[in-house]
Amino acid sequence: MRTLTDRQALLGLQLKVYMTRAKLDRKIAGGPPDIADSALALRARQLTAPGTRREIAGSLRNIMDYADRRGSQPIISAVVVEPRAVRCGRRAILELAERLEAAMPVSARGVALARALLTDGRSPLFNPHCERTVSEVAWEVKDALDECPDSDFDVIVACGFSAVEGGQATDYVGIR
Repeated sequence: MRTLTDRQALLGLQLKVYMTRAKLDRKIAGGPPDIADSALALRARQLTAPGTRREIAGSLRNIMDYADRRGSQPIISAVVVEPRAVRCGRRAILELAERLEAAMPVSARGVALARALLTDGRSPLFNPHCERTVSEVAWEVKDALDECPDSDFDVIVACGFSAVEGGQATDYVGIR
């Protein structure tokens, strides 16, 4: 019986995370992590990486720019941003973008929530019938970014994912 090398196990895990990232993001945004799930640990690490944080912050700024440019022009897009709601939430959106770009650590849950704000059609950025305002959601996401690391995936990222990198991949990851 052939066992996978550490590199093969890591590549398998990376592929699994890539294929299931939306589902993993929902799990991360939803609450406490499953400490034994190396896919969640890897996704948490990806979400909190500086490049991902800059990408999300840039998208928040692009939404602001779009809302400012669009005004009352006719819609020619598959995605309909609610410009009025975005303009009303300007301060909160910009502060959220600044927090994402800051060098301070952030929680994976907060980043997952920021991504959901940008990608979920039920978000107040897109849904005129949303019960919550853009500002309310953006402040909530900003608060989630500052959650205590112990309540987040940092323990998994520090312990679980390093086990994959440290040579225990066939046992810890469960890929044989």
